[in-house]
Amino acid sequence: MDAIPAFLTPSEHVYLNGEKFAPKAGIFGKTRLMHMDFDANATTLVQAIFAAAFLTLEQQGTLRLEIRPKKVLFGLASTKALYADSVGPSAAWPGQSIEAALPGLAYQLASDKGKNEVYAMIYAWLGQDFSSPFEEVLTRIKNGMSARGLVETHEERTLKIFTRTVHVLPEATRQLALTQSIQPVQQVITLCQQTRPDLWDSLNNQIKKAVSARQEKTDTDFDDD
Repeated sequence: MDAIPAFLTPSEHVYLNGEKFAPKAGIFGKTRLMHMDFDANATTLVQAIFAAAFLTLEQQGTLRLEIRPKKVLFGLASTKALYADSVGPSAAWPGQSIEAALPGLAYQLASDKGKNEVYAMIYAWLGQDFSSPFEEVLTRIKNGMSARGLVETHEERTLKIFTRTVHVLPEATRQLALTQSIQPVQQVITLCQQTRPDLWDSLNNQIKKAVSARQEKTDTDFDDD
């Protein structure tokens, strides 16, 4: 059986260079990076991960990002929303990666009365609510790499009752993250920040809102004061 070529998608590359894209976290909202002893701000890291995926797909001609009016209040008013239109063929991205999922979601949601907003795409990608939705995004990235043999995964039992999945970064993948240039991802992000600041702000806002909307509700969330 032939070996699978080692390759990191833009979103995976951002994750494995997380200290370059997210600040050190405070007490809350932190995630420990796999490749170094560093607790990154999970929200900022997830924003950078999705931004890298969307902007790379746009650069390659697969998606087009555009801010345009969206009707609200039963069509009586409008607001501005960020859409991702499917405009061209997609590269053969690895399965389970964000880059592989986004083009199909854009096409599917556009067919459903033009609901292909960035917010709706990420909300649909997550699929359900989670106790820690930002951490769920990072877990899916690790699972995607694990499926290609780039991350080792095993089950660990605690208190002889509970089990949890542990992801371990092999040295070969660590070296891959160091040798595969991060510059193209940094350039596409910087270009958007400098030439399309409104789109950049909208992109980051929609990413944060969509993932936050998948926060699992507790009983107290519905209690009246």
